[in-house]
Parts: sequence; C-alpha cells; structure tokens
Amino acid sequence: MGNTEKTILQVNMFGGLAITYEGKNVSIGKNKTAKYIQLLEIVWLAGEAGIQKDQLTGILYDREEQSNLSNSFNNLIYQMHKQMDRAGLPELDYVVNKDGVFFTDENVVIDSDVLRFKDNIVKARQQENEADSIPYYKAAFDEYRAEILPELATAEWLIIKSVQLQKMYAESVIALGSYYEERKDFEEMHHVFKKAAELYPDDEWQIGEINALIGMEAFKEAYAVYDETVRYYTDELGVTPSNDLLECYEKMSRQITNVPGKILQIRDGILEHRGAVSDNDEGAYDCSFPSFIDAYHILSRNMERSGQSVYMMLLNIVDYEGKKITNQAKLETRAKLLQEAISLTLRQGDTYCKYSASQYLLLLVGTNKESCKTVYRRLLNKFKLLAGPRTELEYSVVSLADLPDRLAEAK
Repeated sequence: MGNTEKTILQVNMFGGLAITYEGKNVSIGKNKTAKYIQLLEIVWLAGEAGIQKDQLTGILYDREEQSNLSNSFNNLIYQMHKQMDRAGLPELDYVVNKDGVFFTDENVVIDSDVLRFKDNIVKARQQENEADSIPYYKAAFDEYRAEILPELATAEWLIIKSVQLQKMYAESVIALGSYYEERKDFEEMHHVFKKAAELYPDDEWQIGEINALIGMEAFKEAYAVYDETVRYYTDELGVTPSNDLLECYEKMSRQITNVPGKILQIRDGILEHRGAVSDNDEGAYDCSFPSFIDAYHILSRNMERSGQSVYMMLLNIVDYEGKKITNQAKLETRAKLLQEAISLTLRQGDTYCKYSASQYLLLLVGTNKESCKTVYRRLLNKFKLLAGPRTELEYSVVSLADLPDRLAEAK
C-alpha cells in the first residue's frame, strides 16, 4: 500500500470490548464471543511479539474441528474482513502472517488500555528506585477498571491472560498502598485499596482500606467496612475471617482507646451501623466473630470473680443422614433459619455468632453440661419447626474454664 498514514484504532478490553475509530464507537458484530473477534483480540493482545499460527488455531478450534483447519481458518479471516468493512473501517488486512507468526497489520496502530497497562507495569519494574516507579504503577492502576473481556470469562485462553493481568494489578496495588502508607497519605491509600476491594472482594484488600481509614481516624467508617467484610466472608464465602483481618479489629480497638473523645463516636457509630433499636433487644446478643471473641475473653476472665459457669457450644448444620450439605442455596436458607431458631431460644445474657457457612458458636452463661443438652434439644426442636423435620444439627460443648484464653487462634 502506498498510503503511509496509519489507521489508529482505540481498543479497550477492560470491562468489555469497545472499539473507537476517528472518535466514533465501532461495532464489528453483535456476538462478542464470535471466533473472528477472538482472533483479533488474541493477535492484538500478543502485541509486538505476535503469536504462532499453530498456537492461534489451537486456541480458536477444538480438536474435532482440526480436520479441515485450513479452509476453516481462511473462512474466518474472510469473515473478519467482511465485518470490518461493514463497520465502516478502512480496507486493510488487520492481521498478517509473517513466516507462520501472526501480527497486527503494520498499517494499523492499536491504542489499547491493556497494552498500556502492561507497558506501565514493565516500566515500573525497570526503575531503580521506588519513587520513580510510582507514576508508572499509578498509570497502570488507573487503567485497570474491571476484568478483561468479561464476555469471554470462561474461555481458557482468556482465563490464563486474566490471571496474569490480575497479578500485575495486585503488584500495582501493593506498591501504591505501601508508598502512600509510608508517607501517611491515607486518603490516597484509601482510594487505592477501596477500588481494589470493590474489584476483588475475595482478596482481602479491605485490610488496606480499613488501615487507611484508621490512619485518617475515620473509625466509624473503618468499623463499618470491617463488619461488612466479616459478614461477607462468613455469609457469602463460608469462611472465618483471617488473622490479618482480626488484627485490624484489634488495631481499631487500640486506636480508639488511645484517642480521647473518640470512644463515644465509635459507640454511636456501632449502634447506628448495627441498628441499635431493634425488636429483639431482650434476647441473646447476635454479633460478628471478632465481637464473639471479645465476649469470650470478658466472660472467661470474670468467671472466677462472679462464680458463674459459662459454656461454649458449637452447632453444625447437617442433612438427615448427618452429612455435610453441599447445596449452597439450601445451606444458606437453613443457616438463616438456624439463626432465627437461636434468637428465639436463647436468653438475654447469652451470645452467639455465625462461625462458618454451616456453623454457629454460642456462649451460654450460668449453665452446666446437663443444661446444655436441654438448650440443644430446644434449639433442634425450634429449628425443625422452622426448617422441616428432616433438618438435623450436630453439637459439641466445652466449659470456658477448660479452655485457654486463645479462642482467636482456634479458628
């Protein structure tokens, strides 16, 4: 081609494929999972390194489709050109084969958010000192708005690419978070970890978010994020909070007691967050796992002085054969009904919390081992009334007098 002016395509892939040409959005087909679109995406993402034809066809075609591969691939290239033409794009090759390796057509410039992201991460790693790497990590962090091409989330080739990009994103989060924390720029630190936690709530970025809020002395907000995170892990993921998350709670507690006048603010915040005025204020106290630990410590240390016995009971939801329930929807429903049964059965002064997707922990004050059996039977009967006769519960009890003061380490 004699024309030296290159065609510039702005191609965004974070959050879904979006193509812009000369300031206008371009659609190259309604079906964003079509093979010819994946062909373009794979070559574009390969960048200057290109991709071997065998590797490219291996990604695009299943083993049973390999028999007539040459015709299939040529038809795919033809289909791609046809769609690019329909979209009003210049008549170019877009992808070219050079000695068995596919590259982007040299007459086309791909201005891609993913390629800019990767380039910034590479440049950040090349810097000799931390301060020089931060602008590049910041640029990469800002570029990464969502998962790459969610419409292809189950495609094996994209899963591998997505994991690589997510690791790079985590690298930028850690670098920026540490940098801002060292300089006590807690607002920027909060911005970084909050965005990361919203994108990947399972990766415990909330710990950085909470620590930033503690640094800003925004204790009410820190507790709200903490409580929401604990409930998410317990209710949604069915796991107990990690030691790192529990350390945030202890740090909050220390900070609050060390800042005069803040304790009332926190008390008000906690009450507001949990809904201080409820219809069940006279019943047992339903709390998060860390609050349960606090209650455990207080009761265990006061037992000798008060002379009251305290027992801890673990309840585990099982099916009628005594086996673990694997259906998550059924388990979630039964867990909510067990919580209701507990709140209707236990007395004021008792404390309970959700420990995992299928377990609840109870602290029973002023009782003995025989009475614990009675409590269990009452709970089971109430649970069966609410959830049906085929519902079962396993239980175990231990006196706090027989336990070391280390419940937090026993998760």
